[in-house]
Amino acid sequence: MTKNEVCPELTRLLRLQRHEFINHIQVVHALLQLGKAEKAKQYLEDLAKSPDLASSVMSDYRPENCNIQALHPPAGSGNRVEEK
Repeated sequence: MTKNEVCPELTRLLRLQRHEFINHIQVVHALLQLGKAEKAKQYLEDLAKSPDLASSVMSDYRPENCNIQALHPPAGSGNRVEEK
């Protein structure tokens, strides 16, 4: 993997997280369209308190699946990625 490549696994997880976020926006939009502003507000408050808001998808991320070590070798190893 070169310096400018993105880990496919990380890309997949970020797309999943974006999908979940858009779903939440659609729920709020629908509630507002139906004139249920209080329910929309409660939905957002509940969502903000949820420990899974940002971590549910990313908890599946495993750096070892991305070979990131090749891009950032341990300090003092003498192995550096050369820029083109």
